[in-house]
Amino acid sequence: MLENPMKDQESNHLPEKMLEELNNWFSLQCDSCLVAFSGGVDSALLAFSARKVLSHRAVAVFSVSPAVASPEIEYAKTLAEEIGILLEVVTQDDLGTPEYVANSVSRCYFCRNNLASEMAKIGRKYGINTKVDGTHIEDMNAPRPGIKALREAGFRAPFVELHFGKDDVRAMARVAKLSNAERPSEACLSSRVAYGQKIDLKTLEMISKAEGIVRELTGASIVRVRTIGKKALVEVDIRHVRNAFSAFDKLRVSLLNIGYEQIEISEDGYVSGRMLELFTKAES
Repeated sequence: MLENPMKDQESNHLPEKMLEELNNWFSLQCDSCLVAFSGGVDSALLAFSARKVLSHRAVAVFSVSPAVASPEIEYAKTLAEEIGILLEVVTQDDLGTPEYVANSVSRCYFCRNNLASEMAKIGRKYGINTKVDGTHIEDMNAPRPGIKALREAGFRAPFVELHFGKDDVRAMARVAKLSNAERPSEACLSSRVAYGQKIDLKTLEMISKAEGIVRELTGASIVRVRTIGKKALVEVDIRHVRNAFSAFDKLRVSLLNIGYEQIEISEDGYVSGRMLELFTKAES
């Protein structure tokens, strides 16, 4: 009887099989590991697998900066406890880095360079050399300065090496029963600031307050308050766009009160990479 090669190919893409491959990666590639941990599903799955395979020789590292919203810090601590992995919390001084503050399209390079420096200190503390991050294959479809900085610092990307994409990661996270398997991706507050507009603490705090207001008024699961000078371009997930327009009067007053001078709601809803798109249009 002839075997069906397509059946074998399909079985190799079952989430259970992929999770086994990820576990094998940690088993074969390192005897201890630091995981760059953000609280997102990508890094959470890495932490889960590393903890399962390496036990106490796996350490997660969460880096705090002014561009990290306060709720994300507590969420990361809760998630690390759920996974059972030791969590080290460090602080990176992004606002003390002139190249970061200048906010060019290479901003993420300097952020990740700062992260790498802080994680190197944790590596020396525990005697751990292997560092991993949650980059997946779809992240490689566009230039990513932050990824470049991590590779220069010696970080490895198990998902890329295993050719796993975002859907694969979420499928494995469901198998692992991670509580954040369906959680929308987050990005730092600085990603809301128009390229070329300097980043400062006041602006980041204003964005954080604004997004809290939008969430409360709309019930949206994804919120971005793109900040272009004193203009707020509000984006929410497409299901909640109608709610945003319904709440516009209250939203407008609230955002004006915290420092914005012009408020607009995007009819298209949340669009990943919007700031780069706007920057490219302005430069063309």
